[in-house]
Amino acid sequence: MPVCKEQAIVALKPVLGPVQLAFYGVGVVVGAGVYSVIGSAAGTAGQNLWLSFIVGAVVAVLTGFSYAELATSFPSSGAEYKFIKAALPRFDLISFVIGLIILIGGAAAAATVAVAFGGYLRTFIDIPDWLSASALLAGCTAFNIWGLRESSWANIAFTSAEVAGLVLVIAAGSTTGRLLEPLSVTIGAGVLPAASTVFFVYLGFEKIANMTEEVRNPERNVPLSIFVSLGVTAVLYVLVSLAVVVLVAPAELARSDAPLALAMESVWRGSGPTLSAIAILSTANTVLISLIAGSRLVYSMGSDAEIPAMFATIMPGRDTPWIAAIFMFALSALLVPLGSIQVLAELSSLTALLAFLAVNLALIVLRYRLPDQNRPFRIPFSVGRMPIVPVVAVASICVLMANFDWEIYVLGCGIVVASCLIYVAQRMSRRG
Repeated sequence: MPVCKEQAIVALKPVLGPVQLAFYGVGVVVGAGVYSVIGSAAGTAGQNLWLSFIVGAVVAVLTGFSYAELATSFPSSGAEYKFIKAALPRFDLISFVIGLIILIGGAAAAATVAVAFGGYLRTFIDIPDWLSASALLAGCTAFNIWGLRESSWANIAFTSAEVAGLVLVIAAGSTTGRLLEPLSVTIGAGVLPAASTVFFVYLGFEKIANMTEEVRNPERNVPLSIFVSLGVTAVLYVLVSLAVVVLVAPAELARSDAPLALAMESVWRGSGPTLSAIAILSTANTVLISLIAGSRLVYSMGSDAEIPAMFATIMPGRDTPWIAAIFMFALSALLVPLGSIQVLAELSSLTALLAFLAVNLALIVLRYRLPDQNRPFRIPFSVGRMPIVPVVAVASICVLMANFDWEIYVLGCGIVVASCLIYVAQRMSRRG
């Protein structure tokens, strides 16, 4: 379809304050993680699960510095796509491919958590996962279209409930008197493979960068929200990972569709449904935020005419990119039939790691290419113009990327090839 460059692009409005943005970050990270993949990760890492969460947190924090600098230097709803475009303006293919990889990764994250939502929902209603996942995606898309301000207040309510649920799990583990016991277990070979999987649990902080255009005082609030969300969730995750493996055997957690509810039930009989209800809110919240962030990236690419400009259409009266929102719903729904939470989570982790690799490299390039660029937040520790933190981040990302199953690499290569083909088709349609 030819791109209509003449179409007027309506700007998004800044409506989010620091509290809303911090809850946004904590909400998407918490919901995407513990309630979805902790069971499969426990089966891989065993009693060393806590260490896998720490490894994932370190990689996330290192990349969080790059996002904080770039999001305040190049504020845009396109985030990673815009950063790479600024670093490599003559290589549109790279920014386009990374943009599509992030879109597919975001859709995979939404699909992962939507399937996990079905597992917890079956505590109350026995319906197929695909049906509950599709219904959740549709409902969250309606919220997305309705408006970001309304969605953010729903997010604050959901986030408060999901954090309370994790605190209950930690409290349950504390009643055993053995909460710190896993710290003394010999480190095993499953730590890094599990870290590659649980890295998925920290995905969400980068979505804060996608909201920059809709944030008041982004120079201060975006970096603050990134580090608050990572700090709060890392502490919660490590404590929860210690609690669950002293409450239930890791192999049993791996077999459960609702691992946290199982852990709670082992100590407080009858409490499983309560945590399942909280998990339902938590997973719904993550799907909502994933779809919001993804639709803003679609909007940004449409604004730049990288994809048809209709995707940058704003709904009158609601000020939301409604066509982009519907596109993200369709893309996420197409991934639901993959079914396996572990496969979807690892696919989401791989695409995120690829994007994070590109973001860290983009920051290094921009330090040399645009040394005088205004940087309201600047990463500390440099040797000349070379920033040290992104270099360490690149190395740590490469380590995690070497620990997936071969099927995930095949899916990743397929995504890259498909993105290149779409780019070529898009350029050919312009010439036509």
